[in-house]
Amino acid sequence: MNRKQKITLLVLVVIGIIYFVIFIEPNSSSQKDGGPYSLFSIDEFIIYPNVMRMLTFGKDIHETWGNLIIYQDYLYGYPFYFLSMLVLLPRRLMMGAAFFDSEPTNILILRQCINVVPMILSAGVLVFIRTKFRSIFHSVILFALILTIPSVFRSNIWWFHPDSLTFLFITLTLLFLQLDKLRLGRNFIFAAIACGISIAIKLLGLFFFLTIPLYLLIGLIKKQCDFKKVMYFAIIFVLIMVFVVVFTNPFLWYEGPRMRMIERQASKQYELKHGYTHGDPIVYQRGPKWWEWTFETWFGPPYYLIFLAISLVAGCLWGKDRLSNILIMSWSFPFLIYVLFFVAPKPDNYISPGLIPLYTAALNFPDILFTHYLQKEKWGKVFYLVIMSLVALLLIMQFQFNITHDIPVYKQYLIQVR
Repeated sequence: MNRKQKITLLVLVVIGIIYFVIFIEPNSSSQKDGGPYSLFSIDEFIIYPNVMRMLTFGKDIHETWGNLIIYQDYLYGYPFYFLSMLVLLPRRLMMGAAFFDSEPTNILILRQCINVVPMILSAGVLVFIRTKFRSIFHSVILFALILTIPSVFRSNIWWFHPDSLTFLFITLTLLFLQLDKLRLGRNFIFAAIACGISIAIKLLGLFFFLTIPLYLLIGLIKKQCDFKKVMYFAIIFVLIMVFVVVFTNPFLWYEGPRMRMIERQASKQYELKHGYTHGDPIVYQRGPKWWEWTFETWFGPPYYLIFLAISLVAGCLWGKDRLSNILIMSWSFPFLIYVLFFVAPKPDNYISPGLIPLYTAALNFPDILFTHYLQKEKWGKVFYLVIMSLVALLLIMQFQFNITHDIPVYKQYLIQVR
């Protein structure tokens, strides 16, 4: 990194630390009676005891190993539970048995370290993918835009959950592919590892099914690698990905837990397709129009989301950073199509992994115009200023939307804490 990039990184780190601190108070509890679990979701109530089981020492090494590996909830993969256990392990060793009686503090640590930190890192990775930290202004704008998306803001104070951690490895997969620059070197291997971990946690890495073949095809078309090399590394990517999934989920070595995992995943897929039995069947209709409330409440007005999609497509066709746009589009569009047309429940966290990367396309049009017209056409400066003004207006309106939704949610949680 050069000096400007280091300064940009430092600025983003400072903003990230402030963002982290903002969530400490609302994450310190979620119920007026001091109960540690979220008032709005039962997920923590289900997940937290499994982490405690992993931190329970047995009578011998075999029982301790069983508690650590056979964590009993196989809807989410072992990397999520292992990292959750790891952030609490120092506290467990220092406090002994008293550790288990300190639920509010334990859950605060889990929310901050497993939800907030990975989301801050994910935002930073996405910003680097798009700006390379070359512009402090552009980097700060995108960083703040992503972190204030109402869905992102809400998820940081609603629960302790694997979504942010999964999304971090999705963004890392995109980052390593970009850093590889079609060379099929070590960064391509790192991308396979990150993709494997995202699958191991919550299966979402499977939606790179278009990204990887497309990436290899681009390398072949640009003659940066021959067909034999492409096929070799395609096989290597799959093998590494499968190895990572198995290696990071050691419960798969045991038949009982493995069968339980298959049952849990089959049940979850049925819920995704048909909805929950205790819900209103009408809201479980599938199709884009049924997601309207989720979009307008947690992401932004439809016209802004359409603007982002068009900007992303434009960035794939023109501009200096077409590869990054293609990578993001090949991830986001298949994922969004699946969720919009095949998923019945409509919580915002189901669709956020596909939508959040679109926000990085907000500055595509100014970059395209700067590259193709500003220095080549007489009227380029005027046209550029007009487009910049329109984009700036959209960004201001989106920031206003974000903040006016974030503040009430934040106050709501402070009320629960106090």
